[in-house]
Amino acid sequence: MKKWLLALGLSGALVLAGCNGDTEEGTNADTENQTEDTSENQENDEQKVKKELLSAQMALTNTFKPYQQQISAYKAAVSAEEPDAEAIQSAAEEAKTAASEAASMVDDYTIEADLPEDVMTKFEETLPSLQAYYEGVEKALNENMENADFTAAEEKFTEFNDQFNEILKEAGFPATPDLMEEMS
Repeated sequence: MKKWLLALGLSGALVLAGCNGDTEEGTNADTENQTEDTSENQENDEQKVKKELLSAQMALTNTFKPYQQQISAYKAAVSAEEPDAEAIQSAAEEAKTAASEAASMVDDYTIEADLPEDVMTKFEETLPSLQAYYEGVEKALNENMENADFTAAEEKFTEFNDQFNEILKEAGFPATPDLMEEMS
């Protein structure tokens, strides 16, 4: 009888040990599945943020491109091989109007993207530099229409571009754009 109880006790212990092992394996498998799900969700979120940032960038460049093209036309007229005073004057007037309108548009510009709050805040923080650029262009044209000095304004645009590109780098983009080039 003692042998029989001993055998029953050992069998019970093995069954319990086996069940306990199954539970641990199941727990490990569940943990691995949860980790994989979390990784997939993070990847999906990152891809969504990237897509939204690209969309926001396109909307921004498309909004300000017509204004920037007027400023670029002025720069081209001034740097022409044989500058035409009338063409420069006309281009300067158009560029000044464009800069003024663009500066006003930045004030009312809303970013329509489904971005995390911190990214949206950083994006919104870039806009004052863009506005300062357009205000600087207008000021430079008011001071000298024949040969405006855009140095201070371009520093503001560089600041805007750097801030925007930092957002893209943080989101995992391998390359960042030159927004001036994209808007011209």
